[in-house]
Amino acid sequence: MAGGEGLGSRTGPGRQAPALASLTPREREILTLIAKGHSNREIARLLYVSESTVKNHISSVYKKVGINGRSRLVLLAIQNGLVSPENLT
Repeated sequence: MAGGEGLGSRTGPGRQAPALASLTPREREILTLIAKGHSNREIARLLYVSESTVKNHISSVYKKVGINGRSRLVLLAIQNGLVSPENLT
């Protein structure tokens, strides 16, 4: 994927790529937790929802941002200021 296609543009902290703007607050929360290294099970426990609900939210995030794979989600979150590399586990 040359030039970050499908990952949104680098917008820096405080400015989100159009793909991230389409996410619900819960989807952004889950994306942030994924970027911090949490598993689906851990996210479910932290948010008091079922693991199935977490998986549904993640599927929605994948569709909205047009990418697949957790590592690409982490990169997207970093590039758009949701998390900083220093705060990752």
